[in-house]
Amino acid sequence: MMLPSREGIQARRREEPTDYGGQEIVLVAHCLLNPMTRVKGLDPLAFSPAGPTIQLPCPEALYLGLERWAVTRNQLDVPQFRLFCRSLIVQYADLLQMLAREGIRVRIVGVAGSPSCGVVSTSSGYRGGRVEACEHEHVPGRGIFMEELLAELEGRGIIFDCEEIGQKSGKQFL
Repeated sequence: MMLPSREGIQARRREEPTDYGGQEIVLVAHCLLNPMTRVKGLDPLAFSPAGPTIQLPCPEALYLGLERWAVTRNQLDVPQFRLFCRSLIVQYADLLQMLAREGIRVRIVGVAGSPSCGVVSTSSGYRGGRVEACEHEHVPGRGIFMEELLAELEGRGIIFDCEEIGQKSGKQFL
């Protein structure tokens, strides 16, 4: 039995049409599928994806651990956390670039008010110091992880839609 040549395989690939046109892949913030990674005391968010789904890593749980305190975006906005987020993003961006090339639409679902995974709203306020209940608020903007992810996708020319789950507005307390 003779194996097909590399050229023959590549020629067949070019001739075979992809059947992905119009399909969508959904990237979701980790805690939407695994609420055990949320800051202790936060309720799970109701979310049930339909169709092909990719669960993003939880940058806060991986960087700060499960025993972390709640933080705000301004506390995470440091070069080392951004570098860590970018290191988590590269392989996902590679995969999304290949899928987008096949005509698959990309939709990203973040978490409202999250300092990492907010796509429309994030948190701001608490500036550090001794552990205590501190006032903070949810403001328009993106969380650090989503900001880095979306910048990477934009830099690669990948078109995507974004939304977030959960409603946050006004002042909150950590």
